[in-house]
Amino acid sequence: MGLLFCSGLLLSGSILIPSFNFLIWFAFAPLLILVSEINLIQSFWCGTFCGIAFFASLLCWIVKYEIRILVIVLALTTPFVALFAFLTRWLWNLYRKEIFRILAVPIAWFLVHFIYSFTVIDIIGNQIAFLQAPNFPGIVRIVGLSGITFLVLLTNSLIAQYLMNRKKIGLIGLTMVMLILAFGKISKLPFYQTQPLRIALVQHNFPIDLKWRAQNREKIMETYTQAIKQLGKTIDLIAFPQYGLPVDVLREPRVFDDLAKKYNTSIILGTYLPKVPGGSLDSGERTDSALVFSPDRPVQEYQAITAPPFRRIGQVLGSARKTLAIQKIRTGVMLCYEDTRSEEGRLWTLNGAQILISLSNPGHFLETNLPYYHLMHDRIQAIETGKCLIRVSPNGFSALVNPNGELIKQSRLNEESIINGVIYPNNQETLFVKWGDILPKICAMIGMIMLTIPYLLNSINFLARKIR
Repeated sequence: MGLLFCSGLLLSGSILIPSFNFLIWFAFAPLLILVSEINLIQSFWCGTFCGIAFFASLLCWIVKYEIRILVIVLALTTPFVALFAFLTRWLWNLYRKEIFRILAVPIAWFLVHFIYSFTVIDIIGNQIAFLQAPNFPGIVRIVGLSGITFLVLLTNSLIAQYLMNRKKIGLIGLTMVMLILAFGKISKLPFYQTQPLRIALVQHNFPIDLKWRAQNREKIMETYTQAIKQLGKTIDLIAFPQYGLPVDVLREPRVFDDLAKKYNTSIILGTYLPKVPGGSLDSGERTDSALVFSPDRPVQEYQAITAPPFRRIGQVLGSARKTLAIQKIRTGVMLCYEDTRSEEGRLWTLNGAQILISLSNPGHFLETNLPYYHLMHDRIQAIETGKCLIRVSPNGFSALVNPNGELIKQSRLNEESIINGVIYPNNQETLFVKWGDILPKICAMIGMIMLTIPYLLNSINFLARKIR
């Protein structure tokens, strides 16, 4: 039981305390040592305990939104680690060679990840690594966030096997992993000094409360207007966050259109819009939209394609990722939950995006780690795609991120702020963009082969003996 509680505490600590997220590199080792000593069913229940410890820590911010959704999500995510422990024990029962037992751990994880890829929580398997991934851009831009997930699990497996058997293969493997991580740490993309885009990020720090927005309509619109007047003459792009504006600015675009033309600047903002003209801005069928107002073209709109799972707000989803033109620069936009999915940035890049913009509003969760989690995912998006990324949030964090995932500038949480800076668009495609998230698929395929071969061989031997 001591090993089980040790893993639970390490997994929980790696998430709840940002400065302790390095614990994930050995948090699974006690669980793996325990799994080696128990049967399949016991492994499943031990994995269940660790799954609760990890995912309850990761997702506790949902309490601020709705406890019912937290219970549903935990009920769905907890079996992930349970199945992982079960499959690891199963593979260990089938294979005795040290190398197979070491590789069985990440392979078992990605087998479960493959199963979950067909659900609405398809990203959950990589959440053990997203806090560490920005530290290793050289790896992430090749194999994506999944590459760090693989190395985290491989490291845990090597530590566990060495502690159990004291064989040199564990030390050799750990040395190789450290060399790979060192490469990932120091390997960075060069900066391409293309035509610069001068930008300003406006973090207005307005409350998210519906009643406040209704009572302060004029203040909200005046703040947007004054920011454009103040910044427009020297800035190419003024970026506002995703925020429920009290006006249907798609059907009534005159204010922003006129300001964009007058100050020869582009404006991007995110907001909810009624599906039909004259509909409610706060309820009913609505789109989560990003709008671009330009000095030389009509308003452009992107409607979010991916909605947050389990959230019932009447959101109508878009159907196409057509890049938005900002000062002749092709731009991809991620709204709300979309920046947590690696595939979103990849698809925008394949569609020709030269920069990425992430607009979200975690205003309900300022007292939790969620704003920090979003920022980390945006850093990963920048690395995976090799693009500069702009993140704007009403209350923080807002930031400029370079293609190596480094924060050029960053706002503080829960304060009014304007960030000025310069980014450089580019047309490069990383290996991750070209190949996609291929590593989990390869591991899952190997896992299925490893589970199948012993039974096929036994069947063949049985038939051969019967024929004789």
